[in-house]
Amino acid sequence: MTATRVHTATGAVHDSPDTDTLYDLLSELNLALPFLVVERADGRDPEQYYIQVHLAEDGSCLVEYRDGGPDQHFRTIVAPPYAMKGHDEVAALVTSWAQDDGEWTRRGHWQRVQV
Repeated sequence: MTATRVHTATGAVHDSPDTDTLYDLLSELNLALPFLVVERADGRDPEQYYIQVHLAEDGSCLVEYRDGGPDQHFRTIVAPPYAMKGHDEVAALVTSWAQDDGEWTRRGHWQRVQV
């Protein structure tokens, strides 16, 4: 797995989490603690290379990744319910991104974020 750093809504930081840890951290998302950010920790600018997850009140989940500057910022929405199938889908996206295997680009319906 590529070197990563996870920031949770509680302020906790996890360096180089394994697949199980990422899955567990994502399972802890709830409306009081609705987001998680995973950034590259391999020397690339963490403000330009990351994937982030935000759980919405309707149970859907917004997933965004950035692979460089503003023109490389994309999002997809994973349909609710997050607590059921959505969690596994989001975990697959985030894990794929963390492993830098490119699979996340083929999952979801990514749309460029307009600046």
